[in-house]
Amino acid sequence: MANSNDGQDRHRGQLSPEDKALFERRISDLGKKLGKARTERAANKRGHEGSATRGQGMAQGLKMGSELVGAVLVGAAIGYGLDMLLGTKPWLSLLFFLLGFAAGVLNVVRGYNRLQTDITRETGGNIGKDLPDGDDD
Repeated sequence: MANSNDGQDRHRGQLSPEDKALFERRISDLGKKLGKARTERAANKRGHEGSATRGQGMAQGLKMGSELVGAVLVGAAIGYGLDMLLGTKPWLSLLFFLLGFAAGVLNVVRGYNRLQTDITRETGGNIGKDLPDGDDD
């Protein structure tokens, strides 16, 4: 096998002007595609962060509602049971119903404060604040 150099060894590793222009155009196209992909990725990330927060809020809302209903039902059941044992119908049922309601409301308030603290920590407290006139475009 003969090695045909044809004088190309001195130009080895160098591109012709046409190849160089083609290479630079490909790099430019690749840079544009990469910039577009980064922008889309950042937009998707921001969209998913919002949905995660909404999902967390929905879960917390259902939790607070079930805690309120559960506290009222447990209080009423304890009061009813004590009324049956002690024969004080309906006074202990009413008293424990109200105590259960108060405990449920207290749980909801505590849960709300905890959720508000978490949201403030995640967003830096920027929810619901007006933007300066120059930034709302």
